[in-house]
Amino acid sequence: MKEFKGTWLMIKTGDDYFEPELIEFIETKIIHFGVRNQLDNGTLSKIETWSENLSDAKIERVNANRIRFFIKGYLYNAISETESITKDKIFEVDYERLEPTKTDLTGMEIEKLEFNVEWKHQKIRFVFNTDLDSPTIQKINKRLKREGGKLILEHLNGTYFGAIYENGRRQTLIPIREVCNDRIILYGFPEMPYEIKALN
Repeated sequence: MKEFKGTWLMIKTGDDYFEPELIEFIETKIIHFGVRNQLDNGTLSKIETWSENLSDAKIERVNANRIRFFIKGYLYNAISETESITKDKIFEVDYERLEPTKTDLTGMEIEKLEFNVEWKHQKIRFVFNTDLDSPTIQKINKRLKREGGKLILEHLNGTYFGAIYENGRRQTLIPIREVCNDRIILYGFPEMPYEIKALN
């Protein structure tokens, strides 16, 4: 069980629309948790949602800090309004082990930093507490009385996250491996190399 020690974050692929999930291995069980704000200072707490027997899970080690679950499920294809096809499918779900963020900065100091992150040839502004949407989308959101996308700094047991919120709901947690005034390393991405380094 030593190889599964710690808390693991489910890795979202971009096609997932559920809130972040954590797991821990306790004796012969896998405990699944949701996350919620404990206080308004960005501290997260875990809420147990369900558990399963470790012996029932098919797990593969991807590397020392990443595991892959193979989960039986169904794929539904709609052919028309009245007809659909259902097929058995094995879904692959990755989890990354969380580690304490390496930093000498306080949370307030981290929140003031800005980084230009590149993922899959797309440049993304990594800046906290600012509307991330384009001015056009911001105008549409205002008319629809929706909150735009925001990046909020949150933390759990020594790990800092860039939490992406959409319309006031936490969608994704991006763990921060290391951060200083001129550099940040983010990890827990769905594809190799699984982490991004960005400069200020």
